[in-house]
Amino acid sequence: MFPDDDEFEFSAPDRGWNYEPSRAELFRDFTSPVYTTDADGWLTYYNDSAAELWGYRPELGKTRWCGCWRIYTPDGALLPLDQCPMAVAIKSGQPIRGVQAVLERPDGTRIPFMPYPTPLRDSSGNLVAASNVLLKITNLNASDPTDLPAEEWAAPVLEMRTAGPHLEDLTGSLQATLAALADVEFNYQIDCERLEGWSGSADEKDRVLNQLGQKRQHQREALNKRFQQLQQDAVHAMMRGALDPKRATTRVPSGCDTVH
Repeated sequence: MFPDDDEFEFSAPDRGWNYEPSRAELFRDFTSPVYTTDADGWLTYYNDSAAELWGYRPELGKTRWCGCWRIYTPDGALLPLDQCPMAVAIKSGQPIRGVQAVLERPDGTRIPFMPYPTPLRDSSGNLVAASNVLLKITNLNASDPTDLPAEEWAAPVLEMRTAGPHLEDLTGSLQATLAALADVEFNYQIDCERLEGWSGSADEKDRVLNQLGQKRQHQREALNKRFQQLQQDAVHAMMRGALDPKRATTRVPSGCDTVH
């Protein structure tokens, strides 16, 4: 009735019997973008859907709060990562719901999304980790476009395409365009500095750098085109002012034909 000890095989029960999958295995079954952090907000896991949404693969243990390259509020204001919904959820110890935001990929594409950050606690109630599910949303309102490439977001100043624009309006637009070009160069420098301590895949680093370079080029091209058009509008306005001196209220400073 009892087998000899050397013949008896002790085997673990089948995985289907009283089996509790790990948290990582549960998240791998998610089709939506999902990631986890430790109690201090450092990324510990993300699935392929999250990497696809972010546009790159951030380094685990070295990326904090979120894998988004940048985050903006729905009205376009830059949101520091330490103030993003995940950071707020971890710092407050409370889940965040009903918040909308816009993420930016390294290539400049912006995508509206809704996060669901949730603190995770152990049996004693101590916060030990956090998870976040990111749901891409169609649009923030009926008039907002989504998934815009870098060149579409490159010009933050309003178009001055009205019939017969005033010189003071054109001067303001020219100055705003020059400031936007300076911002492009500053942001590109900041983006490259973020990769200086990269210790992950060299191929991934090169891919991100290539995306950043392409974004910079597209933004510069769009803003240079805008600057040239504004210069042409200014010349036409000055010519109209020469014919009608009452309309020449402001003088536009001379500048180069192309912004470098």
